[in-house]
Amino acid sequence: MQSATLLSILEMSSIAAACIGSFHLPIHEMTARNSVNPLLTKREVSQPATTNDTHWTVAQNTRQMQVSDDAFIARDLLHFNHHPNVSVYYPGAVVMDLDEHLQDMRLLFSTYSDMAPHNHNYRVLFGEGDWTVALTQLTGTNDGPLPNATGALLSPTMRTVKAGIMTIAHWNGGLIMEEYLWVDTPKMWRQLGLLPSPPAAELPDLELSPYTAPLTTHPDIDPSTINKEKMKQTNEAFNAGKFEPDSMNLSSNITVYGFNDEGLDLQGFLDILSSYKVAFPNLRLENQQTIGQGDWIATISHLSGTHQGSLMLPAYLADGPVAATNKSFNLLHYTISRWQEGEIVAMKVNIDTFGILGALSIPL
Repeated sequence: MQSATLLSILEMSSIAAACIGSFHLPIHEMTARNSVNPLLTKREVSQPATTNDTHWTVAQNTRQMQVSDDAFIARDLLHFNHHPNVSVYYPGAVVMDLDEHLQDMRLLFSTYSDMAPHNHNYRVLFGEGDWTVALTQLTGTNDGPLPNATGALLSPTMRTVKAGIMTIAHWNGGLIMEEYLWVDTPKMWRQLGLLPSPPAAELPDLELSPYTAPLTTHPDIDPSTINKEKMKQTNEAFNAGKFEPDSMNLSSNITVYGFNDEGLDLQGFLDILSSYKVAFPNLRLENQQTIGQGDWIATISHLSGTHQGSLMLPAYLADGPVAATNKSFNLLHYTISRWQEGEIVAMKVNIDTFGILGALSIPL
């Protein structure tokens, strides 16, 4: 593939989904949005958001999440369980209303006619109060044209993609009021041949299993309140640059997914945090929402930093260290973690890679 075409592909934001949607946003537009409004805020819509006054149980909401994805798979958008005044948060600091979200998914159908999440069962599904967290695999065949950053259409690759997809939803009476979406877009582009180094067909990932990683190892005890407080300590240590197992409540046997294909062990995770601190000395997490059930915790945060040092990227994104641009980013950032005895034993870090590169104007 010629470098000019590769550049145009990389000037798009993440495809987001889940229910599922896709949105192609040029990197220069991401940069413009971030410079005007560096802190992501809720979209201004025509009507005020309805207060969350109809509360369902967690079991009802998680079931409704499955029903919503069933509707997506059936292309039945009339039964998609979204509130008319929903705010949908995509990677790249993009926020859509319902009409935009539905149109975006129709565009996705034209690019991947059989795109579907594996929602029976999800890899991870839990909730608290009016919130649900779903993590699974998304599969589809690229049998339609791919739009690039200039609006031109690339020929279908006829290749199959399979990548991680996360939805965190805030519910009111069975309808989604807020939806936070993330998908492993770099992995999809590698599978499509638009980035080098295709990944292996099957890769390890975070998974909730009734046999090996249950919702809770002690059904008679709910440790989520303690774990949420521990998660707060972990974030405080992150912001202070205390990348130490005890300060961050990390198990010696932790596996962290999201930075490479296989997952990182404890030392690998600490090393990559240290390298990011060199690249972004003011790297900071501002927590927006924490959701806990049993041994599991999910967070919605804003991750921000100014690129003042050498940045190491995966080989499929850069041939070597990227020099400081002195530009900043502030984007949504998500984690899902499993806790045991007050320590994180497994974690998925969902970072907005293309959104960060766009905000920093890093050429590829």
